[in-house]
Amino acid sequence: MDTKRRRLFHLEDADGKELANGILYDEGNVQVLWRIDRGYTAEQYASVNLVLDLIPGIRVFRLEDTAK
Repeated sequence: MDTKRRRLFHLEDADGKELANGILYDEGNVQVLWRIDRGYTAEQYASVNLVLDLIPGIRVFRLEDTAK
């Protein structure tokens, strides 16, 4: 059984338009599932800091805890 906690994240611009989304793991690594400029993807990043520089105009980093 996989007990690794996953939190969905959404990156938005100042108007609330979604620019990207993905999964943030407790270890700090990130998987980007969708980007406005590339569509669906499966990009892996070692840090959330790298994700914040992906797309110009990101103003909101929204986390959604998926743990039940």
